[in-house]
Amino acid sequence: MDAASKILVVGGVLNLAFGLLTGLVLGGLRSRNPDADHKYLLSAHKAGLQQGFMLLGLTFAVMLSPLSASFETIAAALLAASSFFLDVSALANWRQGVCDEFKERSPGLQLGGLSGLLAVAGLAILIFGVFRGL
Repeated sequence: MDAASKILVVGGVLNLAFGLLTGLVLGGLRSRNPDADHKYLLSAHKAGLQQGFMLLGLTFAVMLSPLSASFETIAAALLAASSFFLDVSALANWRQGVCDEFKERSPGLQLGGLSGLLAVAGLAILIFGVFRGL
């Protein structure tokens, strides 16, 4: 297995573990106080699961891409880093008690923005590679 695929698999599995752990915390908090608002903890839980499956699925894009191993590794690293920042942004908003990250211009919003930039760059490389491989 090449380095890019390994990065995507490790990132995917770590995201799934993060999603599971945040789900357990969320379940514990909600069972004690069902009326409390934990929207950012729920976002962290969902982000971990969604990003995990996305990274695992993108290993197929790497297999199809004829780009050099270095370009694919850069793309995988950008995407794994993006998922990390997305997870952390939701967790930071939850821990800081943010009600609306856009109104409050929270640090979590900045981390989410960084996540978006990294994702666009990494995905652009893989999209280019996939179309070259067709």
